[in-house]
Amino acid sequence: MKIATWLLLAFFLYPYFIYPLILKLWPKREKRSSFPKTWPKVTLLITAYNEEKFLPAKIANSLAIDYPDLEIIIVSDGSTDKTNAILAECPHINYLILPQREGKPTALKAGLAKAKGEIICFSDVSALYHKSSLKLLVAPLLQADVGATGGILSLQKQISPLKGEMAYSDYETKLRKMETAISGTIVLPGTFYAVKKENIVIPPKDIIADDFFITCSLLKKGFRLLQIEEAQAFEEASFNTGEEFQRKARIIAGGIQTIFHFPELFGSRWGFFLLSHKLLRWAAVFTGLLHYLLLLFYRFYPWLLLVESCLILLGLLGILAEKKELNTPRAVALLRHFLVVNTAVIWGFFGLVSGRQTVIWKR
Repeated sequence: MKIATWLLLAFFLYPYFIYPLILKLWPKREKRSSFPKTWPKVTLLITAYNEEKFLPAKIANSLAIDYPDLEIIIVSDGSTDKTNAILAECPHINYLILPQREGKPTALKAGLAKAKGEIICFSDVSALYHKSSLKLLVAPLLQADVGATGGILSLQKQISPLKGEMAYSDYETKLRKMETAISGTIVLPGTFYAVKKENIVIPPKDIIADDFFITCSLLKKGFRLLQIEEAQAFEEASFNTGEEFQRKARIIAGGIQTIFHFPELFGSRWGFFLLSHKLLRWAAVFTGLLHYLLLLFYRFYPWLLLVESCLILLGLLGILAEKKELNTPRAVALLRHFLVVNTAVIWGFFGLVSGRQTVIWKR
């Protein structure tokens, strides 16, 4: 049992500490890309549901993007607020209004049928792009072996409860940066990535994580995914634990669902990265829980049990502090976020198995 305790702890720590170290030591390939003489037509495809609060800013931001041949399409997926009215007042964009809410795969399919661009840049209303972002995404995408490019999505609100989410987001960005430098990453931000239209596989209607499905289909074809450091966008982060929890649970459920559609990827050159970056991180909450239960019932190492119990307690205190809008140190905020994310893994997994988690999304 003592050996099992340490093995479970090793599996728990691997995706957060050991995997990044392996990536850091891995030989890197030379970076290459340059702006083309002529730019292909790009469609910025935006999906929206009840976005009256943020849509005007997104439209203004999209119209300000510096790109010579840009088509903007916004698909409203059965919105019931003023979203459709706002779209009707914008003559400089194309839009589609779906009569009832069917989920993002259906909205994307409708938008892609209308799109005229050779390259599709997928976006949500929440992401506001720097004006040069599209050029920076398109240039490396013109390489034959590159299937998709994604940018860096930063969080706008710098308030105390977001310290943990910002730290976690920075960690994820650094992982993708190191993977890109080796051969290519295995995941890109769903609100900020571009793909050649001819290579897009439209997700089935029941797919929760449409972006992960599309990028996995590109990996299956042998394409590389690149994170482009210079391409920047900004997004309003979740600042409510319940909202953050539901969003994470949906993303995780969608990721697990998608992986089952592409089991052959684990036998490809992307297998190690998928296993380390995704599968073992999702599994970490279960291995960590088993590890903690062994410590609790067998009491092999009281000092380790005490340390881990204190860390869990600090995370719980961080959740209470967030509910009372109290400022907390960065370490406590990170522990809070870590507890929320790992609990969301369990909730998302059982939501997927039970059928509770659906393609319907909010933000």
